[in-house]
Amino acid sequence: MCLYKPACYFYGKIYQIMIHLIVADESHTDVVATMLSTLFEEVGHTPDYDAIATIFNDIDADDNHSTLLAMDEDEPVGVITLAESISLYAGGRIGVVNELYVVPEYRSEGVGKILLDAAKALGEERGWVRLEVTTPGDEYARTLRFYEREGFMAIGPRYKYLI
Repeated sequence: MCLYKPACYFYGKIYQIMIHLIVADESHTDVVATMLSTLFEEVGHTPDYDAIATIFNDIDADDNHSTLLAMDEDEPVGVITLAESISLYAGGRIGVVNELYVVPEYRSEGVGKILLDAAKALGEERGWVRLEVTTPGDEYARTLRFYEREGFMAIGPRYKYLI
């Protein structure tokens, strides 16, 4: 995996698109906020563009977070955000996929898999014992099947408490 080089190139499965990954930084705030606000609108979450842009600046400054963009030439077509945590129940450091979004025109083309493969490689590089993802729920069966095809298994529901 070449996360620390300027770009990595991968081929999409159907149309042989060439995707490269870049590590997002503050110069990508608009792209990340636009894609994630679209994701949140699709799944019924509330953070809007402005809130995401503000939070992304905090994420970008935190060494325990990574954001990768999938690019088709100069066009952003996907994003994944990852956080590192330490967990007793998992037995060490873990990675958490906080968000994964692929623009509709590139879904089922291998872009999501490329992003997840990069997350898995980053986890191996950093010594994570596992990678977790919170899925949007049973009403998104296609999303659940995607994660299962990629080797993820259900570990139970998560709950939240608003502070």
